Amino acid sequence: MTDIGIFLGTDEIADSARDAERLGFESVWCWDHLAGRYASLAPEVVLATAAAVTERVRVGYGVLLAAVRPLPLLAKEVASLQYVSRGRLLVGVGDGRGAWERWHGGLRDAPAWDALGVRRADAEARTEEALRLLPGLVGGEPTRFTPGGVEITLAPTAAAPPLLVAGGLEDAVLRRAVEFGAGWFPAVISPAQVADGVRRLRRYADEAGRPVPPVTVAVPIQLDVPAGEVAAARDALVRMVVDAYEVDPGHAADVGIVGTPEEAAERLAAYVEAGADRIVLSGGSVAGWRTGHELLARTATLLAG
Repeated sequence: MTDIGIFLGTDEIADSARDAERLGFESVWCWDHLAGRYASLAPEVVLATAAAVTERVRVGYGVLLAAVRPLPLLAKEVASLQYVSRGRLLVGVGDGRGAWERWHGGLRDAPAWDALGVRRADAEARTEEALRLLPGLVGGEPTRFTPGGVEITLAPTAAAPPLLVAGGLEDAVLRRAVEFGAGWFPAVISPAQVADGVRRLRRYADEAGRPVPPVTVAVPIQLDVPAGEVAAARDALVRMVVDAYEVDPGHAADVGIVGTPEEAAERLAAYVEAGADRIVLSGGSVAGWRTGHELLARTATLLAG
């Protein structure tokens, strides 16, 4: 069965997380955006709050911008969240250079990186270092950092959380997921593109003699549009994914969902058939998170059959 998670907003985080658990969602997620067009909270605060008021639901970075943080401090943050959540943390990892981060997260160009003291050109290398070292650091293994050769051992220790490599169909992203034993975490992608990615993941995993990475897909969704406004809402969503995510206009109509829970469940079934092990839903209702949660839960129930 495909797991269903949801993104938390910035309002009433504790109540929202408790409600997500009550409704049976598998996980709750938080963005990690520095700045940008919408309000954005520090993800470690949101996830710690969610973990503190729940018992079962998993808490996830969707996604963590590892490249803009000093790795020892980042590892301490991740280890602490894994510890206080009692092993419920999921860590999506991105390099901060994707279209969504540039559009929404204030990392549109080099000056934003300069303000953080990080060269944008180093983003990929810093992200790969995080993927390589985080599991051992969180697990309490002595880890040597360069430059300087300083060895650090974190405590308290916790089991290393699952890592997910954020990105689309780029060859480097898919191979990175296989190399680091991580999941693949694309966003704003069509079912056909997911199926293509899964085929390639299987091939790369077979070549490397490694397990096939699990697949988590983030999907934007809106479920309470009046019948006479659905076409306009779909057009607006297409424009958003083209502008925000730089999706090819030819694929944009197959990305994101506007409609009833019944229509949404039918659309989401295509992602399941394509190979998605988890679907994380973003949005739900313009009427607020409570209405959105109920509609998303109805959709998840219909999808499960």
